[in-house]
Parts: sequence; C-alpha cells; structure tokens
Amino acid sequence: MSVEMRAAHEGEVPAIRALLEEHALASFGEPELSEDEVRSWFTLPKLWIGVAERDGALVGYLDIAPEEGGRLNVDARTLAPEIAPLLVAAAEEHARGKAESPVLRGYVQGDEPVLRSAFEAAGWRPVRHSFQMRIDLDDDVPEPVWPDGLAPRTFRPGEEERVYEANMDAFADHWDFRRHPLEDWRHYTIDRHGFDPSLWWLLEDGGELAALSLNSWHFSGDRQFGWIGILGVRPPWRKQGLGTALLRHSFRDFRGRGATRVGLGVDGENTTGAVRLYEGVGMRVVRRNDTYEKRLS
Repeated sequence: MSVEMRAAHEGEVPAIRALLEEHALASFGEPELSEDEVRSWFTLPKLWIGVAERDGALVGYLDIAPEEGGRLNVDARTLAPEIAPLLVAAAEEHARGKAESPVLRGYVQGDEPVLRSAFEAAGWRPVRHSFQMRIDLDDDVPEPVWPDGLAPRTFRPGEEERVYEANMDAFADHWDFRRHPLEDWRHYTIDRHGFDPSLWWLLEDGGELAALSLNSWHFSGDRQFGWIGILGVRPPWRKQGLGTALLRHSFRDFRGRGATRVGLGVDGENTTGAVRLYEGVGMRVVRRNDTYEKRLS
C-alpha cells in the first residue's frame, strides 16, 4: 500500500481532527482539540499543513511553522510506526530551501508511542522539556493579594501594541526567546477564534503594564476547562507576588464562569521559578512534553 504525503485542505478538518484526537487519547488519555481549533490553523498565514494518506484514509498529520532566524517548528502526529519516519523525512525535505542551515524543532507529548523513536533515528536530539500543569477548582481558591493597591482590569480595544510589548518584555530573558513581529502575535492571540477580551487580565502601575494573564478556554472547546495562555511579569515588577495574585484571580474568574479546572504550559527549566510558582498555588504536573531539535546542513 502506497502512502501519499501532500498538502492538506480545509475540507479535511473533520478527518484531521479525528486523527489528532485518536493520537491524543493514545498519548495522554484525553481529548485535546475542537474542530473549530483545527479549522483555525488554516487561517494562519505562515503555517504549512500536510497529511499522509493511505488508501483514502488519513494516517499522519504534519504542520510546519517558520520563525525568525531560520527555525521551523514541526508538529507531527501519527500512531503508525511505519508512518512516523515518513513524517519526519517530509519535515526535513520541506525545510530545505526555506533557510540556510535551518533548525527544526519537534515535540513529543506525554507517552506518545512512535514519534520519539522516529526523531531519534533521524538524528534529532532532545534539547528541552516542558510540563502541562493543572489545578482542580473548588470552594477553597484563596483570594488574591494585590501589592500597593494594584488591581487587575480586562483588555481594552486599541491597546494591542501595549500588551504585545509587555508580553515581549516579560519573556525576553526566557530560554531561546525570539521576538515575534506584532502581526504574527496578533494571529496567535487576538485574531484567533474564541478570543474573549474579558478573559485577558492586565495589571497597570503608573501608566505602565506591569503584568498580564492572557487567558482563554481550552483548545478542546470544553467550557469547564480554563487555560492560561500567557502569564508574564515584566522585570521591574517581579518578586512582588503579582504572578501569584494573577493566577488566583484567574482561577476565581474561571470558577465563576463554571470551570472545574484550569491548565497551562510551562518550560520545565524556566529560570524565573515558574514551576515553583505554579506548584505554590496548588497546580500539579499532569504530563511532560519533550522538545527535539535537528540542524540541517
């Protein structure tokens, strides 16, 4: 049986989502993506989406997103051991010619059964790991304590660039930080489906944005599952408890909207102590994701 690797089209969203959900259930035991979430990927201008097809059925998924500096982020998913090497090879082939000596970075989630060995066999090496962390909401979520009389407010139309700059500043000292253009940031935040400005919480101090928590509902579409997409405190305002206060405020806000749990992703080797911060407010690690990398010559 021959396998065809080709570009995907938006009409295949239901089949793609079914493949990705089967992969998620095998890798970490729960749904991950709504159909609306997968459909939104086709609106991202720099994302290439491909599929592997065998006898009329989709057996593999691949997307590639270029970043500044010649790096390409690779998302490959399949449960078929014979398809995984084809996806990795297709990613490398796609990357050649896109940049001089491009660096590819791929991700393996949880207990994913086949892609880890496919990456390693092709010479990709683990370079980093991250965690997904969660908290179950109950009646005991402590009230936030706001230092110096600060209080959060929601996002206001017209301040996109201010929020973008605060986001970039808050993460500038993180591992492998790359400043994204404002237009790209908008595609992945404000212009995405499901954007709700009432879920974005900002802390302003003397006319400056000191910290932010840019929240949404989880990618699965589960309205009982809140998601903290970006939590950042700018350097001059660190070590004042702003991160803890924003987290607790977000938990209480989500609980008031009917959520039963809240999650986020975090770099496992974060040097600002983010994992300890999240553990300190009652969050726990639910899975580890590993990052693999390869530079093409």
